[in-house]
Amino acid sequence: MKVDEAAIDGAAAPAPRRPVKPDVDDAVLVLRAQDGDPRAFEQLVRRYQQVMFGVAVRILGDRDEAEDVTQNAFIAAWRRLPEFRADAKFSTWMYRIVTNQALNQARGQSRRPRPADRETLEAASGSWVSTTVDADPERHAQRAALLAAVRRALAALPDQLRVCWLLREVHERSYQEVADITEVSLDTARGRIFRARQRLAEEMSAWR
Repeated sequence: MKVDEAAIDGAAAPAPRRPVKPDVDDAVLVLRAQDGDPRAFEQLVRRYQQVMFGVAVRILGDRDEAEDVTQNAFIAAWRRLPEFRADAKFSTWMYRIVTNQALNQARGQSRRPRPADRETLEAASGSWVSTTVDADPERHAQRAALLAAVRRALAALPDQLRVCWLLREVHERSYQEVADITEVSLDTARGRIFRARQRLAEEMSAWR
């Protein structure tokens, strides 16, 4: 997906635009953006928009909704840049904004999110199942039934467990990062990930 950078420009006060090198560190870009340079923030958007879209689409299960959430999250981040602390990681901050907005979107529609892309399914089912298409019709049907069961198991997880599991198992965030993103203690984050793994294993035990 591509975030509409014009929307960010529209939310910004006019400021001189300086060239931005693609390898500039996040912290430098944030400081320049806080100083009113939209190009610096646009570089951060280009750097993280696909990752953040991945978070949103795995929580919501709908690409159109995920695109809207991702764009709105970056606009919100631009407007809230003065609140950003220099000792924090920009990526962690963005994960938190996107995660919260995606969950709010799902809850506002009173429906269960549907995280069901291939990478998520593989992480949930482990190495004992492949999501590749099988030429044999019977085996293909069995695999389709298995993946449907994985989808149901993921969707049945409470929001708190599913989000922590997604951040750890699919997005490969550290336990501390998961705790920071979800704004809970390290022990709480570890506990949620453990319970999510346990519940998925129980739900899928019949398929092993």
